[in-house]
Amino acid sequence: MVLYKLFIFCLNVIYFFFKFFPTNNKKIFFLSRQSNEISLDYKMLIEEINKSFPDYKVVTFTKMMGKTFKDKISYIKYLFIQMYHLATSKTCVIDGYNVTVSILKHKKKLKIIQIWHALGAIKKFGYQTLDKQDGTSSKMAKTMKMHKNYSLIVTGSKAMIPYFSEAFNQDKEKFINCGLPRVDYILKESSKNKKKILKKYPNLKEKKIILYVPTFRKKEQYYTQKLYDSIDHEKYELIIKGHPIKKLETTNVEKEFTSLELLSIADYIITDYSAISIEASILEKPLYFYLYDLEEYEKTTGLNIDLKKEMPGCCFKNPKGIIKSIEEDSYDLKKVKKFKEKYIDNLTKDSTKKLVRYIVGEL
Repeated sequence: MVLYKLFIFCLNVIYFFFKFFPTNNKKIFFLSRQSNEISLDYKMLIEEINKSFPDYKVVTFTKMMGKTFKDKISYIKYLFIQMYHLATSKTCVIDGYNVTVSILKHKKKLKIIQIWHALGAIKKFGYQTLDKQDGTSSKMAKTMKMHKNYSLIVTGSKAMIPYFSEAFNQDKEKFINCGLPRVDYILKESSKNKKKILKKYPNLKEKKIILYVPTFRKKEQYYTQKLYDSIDHEKYELIIKGHPIKKLETTNVEKEFTSLELLSIADYIITDYSAISIEASILEKPLYFYLYDLEEYEKTTGLNIDLKKEMPGCCFKNPKGIIKSIEEDSYDLKKVKKFKEKYIDNLTKDSTKKLVRYIVGEL
């Protein structure tokens, strides 16, 4: 921990001089290490800013940090780029934990908005999982000031605020539940996406489509195989998205289209602890939860939502139960609608516009 503290001290000394650069009151900095590409949420926000506030300058920096020691050392050079833009921007938008955002002492005028990378949190994260098997150590979280310096935090619903408050270790007053741009995207683009995919892969029209969108886990391959073996492939097309197993892929559709795009063609959706269940509920399609490792997962990570209670009759440890339910064609879609209404407050197709107004300071 001594080296980490020395590292933080040195960065703050360097950042002290960066802060002599003047702040551009019409500059917005989008920062992420979730991906090397700009996310859908970021793209939609930037498009709206350019459209409604063309006099604002938008800067984006998206760069994942590698896992090896060499990768982390090489990433240091990118921290200087981040520091410059943090020191000269009016607002910084992030979608996950970022070192420079949390460990540095910023100008008081800098507004930092955490939009996270999911509408909600089915599984626990952040401060909820300190010292757990799949979580961060409490010493590391304290040293690296995990999730500090946020001005506002976006969530999809009031129901999620207590969980996000625990996970970010932030007061509930900092939360706004205007939703994410992806909600607008699903509502507006689902029909177009379906036509686009089926035009390229017309063979998908021949069968009912089961979309499996799992959270990554080490034992995934074995249990995905069990699901695959339980399906009558003469009647159903199984699409595995997220962490697909090569030998189970039947088309390239999994590679070419995102999870949100694939929701449009699915007749049935299977997931587990992924927040995509909240996004999928927008379309009000049969939604199943394949919870083969529920007891183990509750111990190693933990859950915010009791899925068996929230979605009774939709949670299974054995894939055969899911397929039996699909075959019986007796799914009560009122359960999905209730789930949607609880965990998504804003379904008026204006989440992007509302969030942009927070970003530019109009709200």
